[in-house]
Amino acid sequence: MKNKFLLLTAAIFISNINISHAADVVYNSPEAPAYDEASIWGGAYIGGQVGYNWAKSKVSFDNNDSSINASPAGFIGGIYAGYNWEFSNAYLFGIEGDINYADLSKTTVLTGPNNEITFTPRVEFEGAVRARFGVNYERWLPYIAGGLSVARVKDTFTIQDARVRDSLEQTDTRIGFTIGAGVDYALTNNLLLRAEYRYADYGKRTLGDDDDGVRGKLTTNNVRLGIAYKF
Repeated sequence: MKNKFLLLTAAIFISNINISHAADVVYNSPEAPAYDEASIWGGAYIGGQVGYNWAKSKVSFDNNDSSINASPAGFIGGIYAGYNWEFSNAYLFGIEGDINYADLSKTTVLTGPNNEITFTPRVEFEGAVRARFGVNYERWLPYIAGGLSVARVKDTFTIQDARVRDSLEQTDTRIGFTIGAGVDYALTNNLLLRAEYRYADYGKRTLGDDDDGVRGKLTTNNVRLGIAYKF
């Protein structure tokens, strides 16, 4: 009887050791490594974007103080690339450039008592070099941006009266300024999503010869969605 009691006691003691060891295995698992949010935004990146662009083009005539307006709108799409520097845990400064194909065209007809004017502006591409300033909210980065903008523009207009038809077609590259705001979201540490609004003003441009007294002015507004890879 005494031997049986000793054997039972030993079995219970061994069982307690096994249960305690199993509990240690379950509850003492290694902790997950800490996640460094600050590592998301700094560095180089490159991406693609698509959007919708609406413009306002105006041609004015010095000799009679008249003007004609057109509002071309359409698709834009292209690539962008840049580099970000984080100068604190919350703030970021970056430089970015982009180039976009644009398909914006609109024909406007202005009919007067003695003539008819037909005006067709076309924006063929638009690009920019900008500085960005953002505030880091973990995976969100709202920002403002501004800089130099460039556009390739083709203007065509005709003036038809009872006897004479005069036409002018001019293609040139215009330089202006751009400002905008947007937000980036870090889907992963390397994959960045973007939504942005941008405005650009290309000022006034002489069309044809200076003696003709014809001036063109162009502004654009656009919204864009993009996705980029950060190295």
